[in-house]
Amino acid sequence: MSRLVPRLPARLAPLWTARSAREKGLLMLALVGVLAYAGHAALTRLPAGGEPFATVRPAPSLLRLPPIAQVNVEQWRSAAVEQGLALTRIEVTEHGVTTRGEAASPAAFSDFARWAAQHGWWAVGWQLERREGQSLALAAHWRSQLERPGSGPESGPGSGPESEPGSGPESELGPGSAPLDTRATATESP
Repeated sequence: MSRLVPRLPARLAPLWTARSAREKGLLMLALVGVLAYAGHAALTRLPAGGEPFATVRPAPSLLRLPPIAQVNVEQWRSAAVEQGLALTRIEVTEHGVTTRGEAASPAAFSDFARWAAQHGWWAVGWQLERREGQSLALAAHWRSQLERPGSGPESGPGSGPESEPGSGPESELGPGSAPLDTRATATESP
């Protein structure tokens, strides 16, 4: 059996040789313990399951997102009035919030969308249609998540029966998620 002879700097060599065999053994055991603890601490911070390292901590911009506030219909109505909208319908479902009403101008809808975003709700689909008068008919759908489940009628383009599984942009996002439907339309009637 060969002896483990550590190579120490010249200043530490006399101190090491002055120790008894028991002290040397305890020092080596302590060194192994410290290295094992440091290795364990480093490995517990690594992502599990082959995830990329960048996904372990949220990006600083995600930390600045506003918290999602519960939808209070009266609060939404009063905020809409303050921004120049008249909401005739506010429907809250498990898939988000649907609003219908009239807008004085596209800027009024933009201001209300900014207010909703400050409360954690994002306009993911909207339609503004000019009526015979000066007002605009408004229909909008709001979500409080950046992605939505990939099943059901809310799945968006590419989820209907004409689409094959695994095709389309949502297959790149992974199972159970689909990109948001961010289509917006504005039409003018004669």
